[in-house]
Amino acid sequence: MPGASGDTTCERCAGMGYRVLKMKGRPATARRCECQETCTRCKGAGYLLVPAGATSVAQPCACRHLDERIQTFNGASLPASVARASFDTYRAKHATQTKAKAAAEEFAKKFRADREAHGLLFYGRPGTGKTHLLASIIRYLTLEKGVGCRYVEFMLLLSDIKAAFGSNRGYLDVMRPLTRAPVLVIDELGKERGTDWERSMLDELISRRYNSGLTTLFATNYSDAPPKPQEREGARVNTGSKEFGRDAEALSLAQRVGDRIYSRLREMCSLYPVDGNDYRTLGWGTDDWD
Repeated sequence: MPGASGDTTCERCAGMGYRVLKMKGRPATARRCECQETCTRCKGAGYLLVPAGATSVAQPCACRHLDERIQTFNGASLPASVARASFDTYRAKHATQTKAKAAAEEFAKKFRADREAHGLLFYGRPGTGKTHLLASIIRYLTLEKGVGCRYVEFMLLLSDIKAAFGSNRGYLDVMRPLTRAPVLVIDELGKERGTDWERSMLDELISRRYNSGLTTLFATNYSDAPPKPQEREGARVNTGSKEFGRDAEALSLAQRVGDRIYSRLREMCSLYPVDGNDYRTLGWGTDDWD
C-alpha cells in the first residue's frame, strides 16, 4: 500500500508495501516488504493518535489495512506456481489472449463486493495462460481491494471431499468455505473423470453459489465448440478405460460436465477462448524459488 510509510521507491515491492513469495511446499504467500517491516507512521503500534477537540483518539494506521489485505491474499490458497502472476506479467501473444486479459482486468477493477457480478470462464489448450489470468484477478481483488477470494482445482477438491468421508467428516465441512467466498475460482474444470458423483458435487457447489448471488470464475482445457454431428448429445467416455485421458480430450466442455451444469455456466459467466502456444515450452514461469 503506497504511502503506508511514505516510501514508494522500494525496488523490491515497487512501492506497493508487500511482496508475494514463491516457496516450495507452500501456497503463494504475501508478506510485508522489508521496507514496511516497521511502519514509520505508527512505529509498529498499528494505531495513530488523532486530535479530537481537547483530547486524542486512536485510529487504525494505514499499515493495518495492508496487513488485512495480505491476510486476505494468503487465505485464497493460490498455488505457488502462479505466485508471481499479475496483469503486468501476463504476456499476450495471441489476439484471444489480449481479449481475455482485457476482460480479466476489467472484471477485477470494476468488481464491487456489494454488487452481483457476472463471472468469467476461460477455455483453451493447456499452457495458454488461463490460470495466470485467474491468479491475476485474485491478486488484484485481495491485495488492492481487500475482497475475499478462494482458488481451487476441482480434482483436488474432490480428493479433499473423499478424504473428509474417510475421516468421518461431512463433505460440507470441505465445501462450506467455498460456497461462502465472495469470489471463487475453479480451475481445471472438466478434468475429473466425469462420474455421476463428481458431477453432483460440482452441481451442488455451483448451485449454492448461484442461489447466493456469488461470483464464480472458471478455467478449463476443454473446448466450447458444439459436438460434431456424428457425436450423440451428452456423450461420455468410459471412466474406467485405460484410454480415459485420450478419449476425454476429444470431448467439449458441455460433454464433460453435462448439459445441466453447462447451461448454468453459460448463465453465470462470459466465456472467452484463450489460444496460443504452450508457454511452458517457451520457458515462461521459470523464475527462481524463494
